[in-house]
Amino acid sequence: MSLVVQFAVYGALDGGDSNKALAADVKGRLQQLIETDGGVVPINNASFSDPDYGNVKHFGACVVRDGVPHYFACQENQTINFNVAGGTN
Repeated sequence: MSLVVQFAVYGALDGGDSNKALAADVKGRLQQLIETDGGVVPINNASFSDPDYGNVKHFGACVVRDGVPHYFACQENQTINFNVAGGTN
């Protein structure tokens, strides 16, 4: 099975302020984690560092699995298995 990350972001709205979005491009790091961890990745500060200390982060990604784009999203401290599921719309 081939898993290729198209995009991935991790971040938060600083203090919940919609004018203070702090996010990081984590595409390269996610690709590394998928390859080393068999596609099952914990979404947390240990995996991606902390772009907004003290605020709950969220994650979004598009990962192409066997030629089909799959979309993933979650809140920090959840784990995603990129080998299964993911939205295709």
